[in-house]
Formats: sequence, structure tokens, C-alpha cells
Amino acid sequence: MHEWLALVRSAADALFQPLSLAHPLVILPLNIVAFWLGLKIYRRSGTPLLHPIVGAGLLVFAGLVLLGVDFAGYQRGSGLLYLLLGPAVVALAIPLKQNLSVVRKVGWPLMLGLLVGAVLAPLVAVVIALLLGGSKTVLIALTTKSVTTPVALALAQEMHGIQSLAAGVVAFTGIVGAVCGPSLLRRMHITDERVVGFTMGVNAHAIGTVRALEISALCGAFSALAMGLCGALTALVLPLLVTP
Repeated sequence: MHEWLALVRSAADALFQPLSLAHPLVILPLNIVAFWLGLKIYRRSGTPLLHPIVGAGLLVFAGLVLLGVDFAGYQRGSGLLYLLLGPAVVALAIPLKQNLSVVRKVGWPLMLGLLVGAVLAPLVAVVIALLLGGSKTVLIALTTKSVTTPVALALAQEMHGIQSLAAGVVAFTGIVGAVCGPSLLRRMHITDERVVGFTMGVNAHAIGTVRALEISALCGAFSALAMGLCGALTALVLPLLVTP
């Protein structure tokens, strides 16, 4: 197995020389092809367990292992995609604007739900990690679990945490929320799309919002609202509570 991996890496080195394997011209096509394949698999299977984020993530991971590229190199090679994360998050406000009149009617209950969700979502994870003897770096990463990736990376840097760990925790949280959230809410007989969307946004941020948009524009609007408010509240309060 090790000999086969070494052979693949040497072939990749020869193919992409003089480019580094962490060069954007290598990493960006890897991301695009992996997502395209993940989307094809998802549409053919129709199961949330093979959501494009899951499938594409596994394909990218396999590619990085074969190429021998670590997270720091992958992050450098994906610089353009990181820059596009901000505009992509802002674009999620479009369904919110389209359903603004509906959102205004339930403003105060939403604010109460936001405060409870924004506090409990990271607190439960941190308490469990403390009981299991988690280190400070793990605890810092877990405090950012319910905000979208750009906010989580900025918070991790501000609090002197590990950005790669924070990104992994955020991705895992979003994937689990997107895959399990809607079915779990249905089992609890929660079918109001406003509640479903807001719950997805608080707990699964951008990945959950994409899943909510598949349900309906109204569900996606409430998810985008929850994601934005939760991210803003966490970014303002968390650095004051966590001392580096």
C-alpha cells in the first residue's frame, strides 16, 4: 500500500513539475472536480448521507492523501475559494429579502430562540469535551462549531486556536446537521418550515442553510437569518469570554 502511494505521488510530482502540489492550479481543479462528482453521486442516490459536501469532502481528502498535501498547503492552494466564502454567505441573504415580511411577524420569538440556541449549541459540546478531558485547543475549536467557516477561522486566529481544527469541527457540525437535521425534526413532529430553517441555521450554519434551501425558499430564508445572527453574536461575544 505504501509503495503504491509513493508511486502515485512520484507520478504526480512528475506531472505537475515545476508546480508545487499545493499550487492553486492543482488544488482548485481538485476541488471543482470533486464537487462535480459529489453532486452527481448525490443526485443519482437521492440520499442526504451522500450530500455533495460529504461526497466532495471525501474525494478531496483522498486526493490530498494521494498527493501528500497537508492542510496548510491545501489552505494556501484554495485561497481563491476562501475569498469567495464571504460573497457566498452574503448571497444567502437573497431568500431572506424575498421573505422579509414573514420574518418580521415572528421577530421576538426568533430573538429568544437565537439567544438560547447560540449559547447552548457550543456550550453542550464544550461541557462534553471538558468531561472527556479535552485540551484547551479542542475547547476553543468547539466554541466556534456553530458559526460558518470564515467566522470560525477568524475567531480561531483571534483566540490563538488551531484554524485547521476549527475548520474541521465546523465542517463536521454542518454536515451532521444537514444530513440528520430535517429527518430528526420530522420525527419530533416539527414541520413548520420557519422553525426547521431557523434550527438548521443556528446548528448547521451555511451547510445547513444550503440543505434548508432544498426544502423551500422560506426555510432557507429563516436558516440564513439564523446563521447570520448567530455568527454575528458569537463573533462579538466569544472573544470577550475566551482568554487566549
